[in-house]
Amino acid sequence: MTPKQFLDLVEIRVVIPSIAPLMVGLAYSQWQYARLNWLNAVLLIVATISVHLAVNTFNRYEDAKRQKSNEFLREQAQGEVITHKQVLHVAEILAGIAALAGIAVALRTDYITWIIGIVSFLIGYLYSAGPKPITNTPFGEVVSGITMGYFIFVAQVYVNTRMVPTVSVLFQWFIVSLPLTIFIAEIMFANNIADHDEDEENKRQTLVHYLGIEASKQMYVFWTTAAFIEIIIATLVGWLPVTSYAMVALLPIIFKQARAFIKQPVKQETFVLAIKNLVIVMCGMTIVILAGIWL
Repeated sequence: MTPKQFLDLVEIRVVIPSIAPLMVGLAYSQWQYARLNWLNAVLLIVATISVHLAVNTFNRYEDAKRQKSNEFLREQAQGEVITHKQVLHVAEILAGIAALAGIAVALRTDYITWIIGIVSFLIGYLYSAGPKPITNTPFGEVVSGITMGYFIFVAQVYVNTRMVPTVSVLFQWFIVSLPLTIFIAEIMFANNIADHDEDEENKRQTLVHYLGIEASKQMYVFWTTAAFIEIIIATLVGWLPVTSYAMVALLPIIFKQARAFIKQPVKQETFVLAIKNLVIVMCGMTIVILAGIWL
């Protein structure tokens, strides 16, 4: 297996959904609680990214067994062919790295981190495996958004601050991380919009299957706008710094790219716009929260 094939296999280009809540969580921990634990943060970053790559790899392994066709399932380079056994071994190694890093950070904290890690691992498995993988249901977007956008954010803030996660605290963290949750779900949504015809052929009944392609496009743009309205509300109630109002300046760019995607939802050409939107939101939120520290 060549390096190029490995990076394509683990889908390194879509690891941003794991990085986004980690970065914003770090900035938020410092702004809201003035607490950071860099060793815990690094261990969590390693565990989270490894889990994401392991799930990506295992998802492709399961797809190869289940689907009738998927021409982008394996890329060949220099004549070398990836076997199913190699794919499974890569997934197992990545899962092992994630488990070691996760156990290390859990031992440095307490049972709450164990709960977050175990639940995330279980969801990651059910997302791609089992008789009815979540990715093949209309709940894929919601599950991926909440698991990655919210759970990872909560984990990052908790291992840095050790704040007691009461109901009110968890609700506040949910509101703060909601824009990330939305844009991470939008990546899954964009993927399913672009893959609509192939999914229909392979009997994958995603949310797009139930909504229809046109209604799905409209919903994609709606949630893009809703995420920015939510940022304003969170800032008004004081759960984000006043500098977060500056995020509104990014809305025209985000909206333009969302419109460009739904105009021509082609996997190889415009899907990357959904990832770019999350990158912009991640960088924007990280910067405005850090800027709020000095006010």
